[in-house]
Amino acid sequence: MWMRRLAVVAAMAMVAAVGCSSSDTAGGTGGIGPVDPAGAEETTQTTADSVEESLAPLTILVSNDDGVDHPGLDLMVRSLAQLENVEVVVVAPAENQSGTSDQTTPGGAAFAEATTASGVEAVAVDGFPADSVRVALDDLGIEPDLVVSGINDAQNIGPFAGASGTVGVARTAVRDGIPAIAVSAGLVFDEAQFAVGADLVVAWVEENRQALADQTMPAEVISFNIPTCDPSEMGEVVEVSLATEFIPDTNPFESQCDLAGPPPSSDVEAINSGYPSRTVVPEDIESVPLR
Repeated sequence: MWMRRLAVVAAMAMVAAVGCSSSDTAGGTGGIGPVDPAGAEETTQTTADSVEESLAPLTILVSNDDGVDHPGLDLMVRSLAQLENVEVVVVAPAENQSGTSDQTTPGGAAFAEATTASGVEAVAVDGFPADSVRVALDDLGIEPDLVVSGINDAQNIGPFAGASGTVGVARTAVRDGIPAIAVSAGLVFDEAQFAVGADLVVAWVEENRQALADQTMPAEVISFNIPTCDPSEMGEVVEVSLATEFIPDTNPFESQCDLAGPPPSSDVEAINSGYPSRTVVPEDIESVPLR
């Protein structure tokens, strides 16, 4: 069924307050007696409500270029949904549209109800990844505080960024003044590796959520890329520049997982060595669709 409005998926994971036990009292806490269970329950609820109220509400639009049913997108959605006081909205291409950069469909794209791999309500767009942003903003009237694109198969590093539909989603959002994150990992879905990307995005949102809510966060494309290493062998995330070329005689999608060399200075070097990378994609990057 065609639709003009999107059902928003909200997740508010509350942090339970820890009550005092009789053994705590025995430790010399000033003679405080046992806590009344009814009072403890009321205090816990009050604390949880305070946590929720203290966190600025956010709306996050999630999309990708691999298609609405891709497991990387589903992992990203489920991870973001664990944040308190956050609405997660999913609008993504109906099919894989990798390598289409920031192309859009003249006259707009059709869209329909869909679900992610785990059954989260979504909208599938019959068009390019960038069309998903246009549908979300223009047709569905969504007003996101942040756009997250991915998690994509294949790292969008160096010269790949201009061709990437994942990055194209983020670039389209930024043109409307919305901060955006593109996140990519290896060529083959590996939940442990992709989860590193999801965790990095969630941590970034937690760190910057007040600026996002206040609309003081710069509207720029931040690109996270995850190396093809076991997470235990990865280095810490490094903030590096977007490379202008690849390392000769190497597969840019493969990682050596060897952190013994000098610190990387670009996203290409970071992925080659085994470091997750965080890069600000330049505004003037050239669009180079591959199809």
